[in-house]
Amino acid sequence: MRIKALVIAAASLLFSIGAWAQDSTPKKIDKYIDFKAVQPDGTVLRLSDFVGKGKYILVDFWASWCGPCREEIPHLKDLWYEFKGDKFDIVGAPVFDKPENTQETVDEFKIPWKQILSVPESVPEAYGFNYIPYIILISPDGTILERDLRGEAVREAVKKYLITK
Repeated sequence: MRIKALVIAAASLLFSIGAWAQDSTPKKIDKYIDFKAVQPDGTVLRLSDFVGKGKYILVDFWASWCGPCREEIPHLKDLWYEFKGDKFDIVGAPVFDKPENTQETVDEFKIPWKQILSVPESVPEAYGFNYIPYIILISPDGTILERDLRGEAVREAVKKYLITK
């Protein structure tokens, strides 16, 4: 009887772990999800202020305290200077960060693209990620083309869509 109870307990534990792991799998949404954030000056910025305006938009979910996020900044700057214009832009979306810390990092790295400060804490869950940096490429019609980009994959994705279009 004791062995049966242990087997049932072990099976229950494994099932619980499996269910938890399944629930933590990132969602694969096809269209961008709009969000808004009140900026330090009181204005409201929305992701839709940038998406759907005829450009490919690279959204960088990041934070000032995140080492890997900071490592991406020089590569993103190179990309922005190479492709910025009528067809492409980058939007920073700092998550779990204080606006003043974000602004200090923007100033330190001389980040030239717009930041949507104070991104709501619900946004990572809505987009299905639980780590940063999390970089996505959105088409002019709002379709998420690429997600979870890092390093050279960011440049390759942008080139794939901009150079062939």
